[in-house]
Amino acid sequence: MDKKVLDWLMEGPAWLKYAVELQLLDLKPDVTPTLQDSSIRKLVDRLKGNSAGVPAIKSGRVHYTESGKAYWDLFFLADIGLTINDLGLEAEAEEIFRFQSREGTFTIPPNVQDNYFCMSAILIASLSRMGYRDDPRVIKYAQAAMSAQMPGGGWDCYGESFSAEGSCPMDDMNILMLLGQYPQYRDNPQLYGAIEHLIAHWEEGTHLYGFGVGKRFRSLQYPAVKYGILRVLDVLSLFPYSVKSRGFQSMLDFVHAKAVNGRYFAESTDMVYTDFDFSQTAEPSRWITFLINRIEKRGEGVK
Repeated sequence: MDKKVLDWLMEGPAWLKYAVELQLLDLKPDVTPTLQDSSIRKLVDRLKGNSAGVPAIKSGRVHYTESGKAYWDLFFLADIGLTINDLGLEAEAEEIFRFQSREGTFTIPPNVQDNYFCMSAILIASLSRMGYRDDPRVIKYAQAAMSAQMPGGGWDCYGESFSAEGSCPMDDMNILMLLGQYPQYRDNPQLYGAIEHLIAHWEEGTHLYGFGVGKRFRSLQYPAVKYGILRVLDVLSLFPYSVKSRGFQSMLDFVHAKAVNGRYFAESTDMVYTDFDFSQTAEPSRWITFLINRIEKRGEGVK
């Protein structure tokens, strides 16, 4: 990556420097400065709290569509590269697993049913990235998701009653976000259908299940609570099959055109995360720039 951009990223806060060193430079940085960062401590405290944290999930007050709550706070900390053990969130992780059925699926208040893999996958993918990848409960969930795959290769909360060949792009993206953490799935042809659905959605510009690829989709926003280009690219970059596709490169080229001297701006913001640079649009965002460089790094060496 460009040295000037890298130097600029390394001038950021401790948590961002940690992510850069860990994920872009393949170093083993000291996590202590990140854990001492006041903004990170606030997120951890919120995750432990009874109003927006993991303990509040059972009350039905925490919904996957709302940023600044357990789903997306955990997602962000996982993106940084922090583990549950680093953050002292072991008890909270166990709270999440209490919603798991014997079959491996999750039924989470207020309305996440056992077949709604796209919703529960947000939490479980984060746990997988945060030290639980080999946990038997996560593996069982991944197997349950695979068993629910539709004939067309994707997923749909409504099952084949809606479209046996099609699938919901949000379902595909969130489930692939989890499965992409596992080497045995990254090159698995069984996932090609879901990958192709996401790429075709971009190329064809169709409106599926209420999800489009218009202005909101194309804007750079974090956390990507809704279906958007940044998270679609991030998920697809986990799979060599998609990285080699014309559609993936088309999406990435579209994002690259937004760069200003190799730096990227948040184009839509959520004021819940005012401690972080992706909550403002006036200056380039180191975090969004990091994420795009991470996508690029994953594609390096894919033939």
